[in-house]
Amino acid sequence: MKTGIKILMVFVVLWVSLLLLEDLYDFGLKQNQNIKMASVKNSPPCTDLLVHGPCEPLWMISPALLDKQTGISSYNLALSHSDFADNYLHLYYYLKHNRAPTYLLLYVTPESLDKHYNTFNSYRFAPYLEDSLVNAVVKENDPDYFKYTWIPFMKYAYYNKRFNFDVLQGYKHYFSGRKNAYYPDGFEPPTKRAWGNHAGEFAELYQENTVFKPDSLREKYLVKTIRLAKENHISVYLYESPVLFEALAFQPNRAEMISRIKTIAAQEQVPFVQFEHLAMAKEKKYFVSTLNFNMEGLRLFNDTLSRFIRKNIVEQSQ
Repeated sequence: MKTGIKILMVFVVLWVSLLLLEDLYDFGLKQNQNIKMASVKNSPPCTDLLVHGPCEPLWMISPALLDKQTGISSYNLALSHSDFADNYLHLYYYLKHNRAPTYLLLYVTPESLDKHYNTFNSYRFAPYLEDSLVNAVVKENDPDYFKYTWIPFMKYAYYNKRFNFDVLQGYKHYFSGRKNAYYPDGFEPPTKRAWGNHAGEFAELYQENTVFKPDSLREKYLVKTIRLAKENHISVYLYESPVLFEALAFQPNRAEMISRIKTIAAQEQVPFVQFEHLAMAKEKKYFVSTLNFNMEGLRLFNDTLSRFIRKNIVEQSQ
């Protein structure tokens, strides 16, 4: 009997300790200004245009460059390797704590609809599972992770030591009173690297593997993201930046996937803008990968995009 009581007491102490540790991690991550979910709540950006999507806009659209030419303010909410469910939750959380922007520029490309590209990063939402909508979306998109989250601290232990540095950095930001992210406008400059032989590698990859397969969950959350924006009276613009021209030959069903994107855009009554005919698409010197620019390409595309926004979005809505 005494042994049973001791085991129970140890279990209770361990359970409570893990709950307290979980709370410490929650708080630390919510104070880390370099995490966008925390940054947009603790230091809300005032913006007219919200740029959103995965790596491509994160590394390729600079609000500082856009703002100079468009005359409006912008913020880059994009996140690396994020799918539409990931984008949806970040937009939801942004709108929960900020004034709704006037415009949303959302990146879409054939890879966006294929679950083999980008992913739902459930770790980003671990501190926010108390929110019923966040909880439901995580459950739907990552059930293997979600089924363990009822156990104290397992929402963090599941990812091993993935969170430790971010938690410590969050407490550093809290005690130092820091309110700005390292990249305050959300844009992260691309790494400076030479093209090298990447063209051959991508061509081989596409030739062997790339028949894009549309995923119903991806399409569902693309539509939910659009509708969430429209419910908040935001004008939505889907867009695709230039793709390296020589890689197009190795994407055999690209036209079919683009057609699916156009169909969704038409059904949701939002424009889908492609910049595929820009001359820069034929120049490898502007790219670090099939879809991503280097700094030179970035500046060139941002100039084109700024002029498009000013003429076709801002001036048309005045």
